[in-house]
Amino acid sequence: MSFSADYARRSLGVRAAAALANLEIIEREGLVGRVANDIGPYFQKQWLALGDHPLVGEARMVGLIGALELVPNKPSRREKFADTGKVGTICRDISFKNGLVMRATRDSMIISPPLVMKHDEADELIRRATKTLDETHHVLRAQGLMR
Repeated sequence: MSFSADYARRSLGVRAAAALANLEIIEREGLVGRVANDIGPYFQKQWLALGDHPLVGEARMVGLIGALELVPNKPSRREKFADTGKVGTICRDISFKNGLVMRATRDSMIISPPLVMKHDEADELIRRATKTLDETHHVLRAQGLMR
């Protein structure tokens, strides 16, 4: 067996062991049940309320994975920005500046916080997301990208 094949075989074993250890922790800590019955509903209620922001056409969430669809014209909600992805990138950069990691996929902002998130951390995340949306909205209006 070559060095690279032997290394790959041993590396796979290490990765499998790490994955199994992770699954054991998730089970031992009851994280799936906690997300389903506690932090998930708590966070989802606040996340979905971000749908009221003038920049957000739709807020959606499953478990702890959330998305915000950014739109230029809230009343229509279906209209998209002319330069797809530009607004998402602006919002992503502002979120990073605000200490919040949101991924931009075209003009949707995606978030996936850790399963161990606590209520006060969810509150802080929502505060930073709101600040990010407000600042993004301000920048877009100044650049003439919002109606």
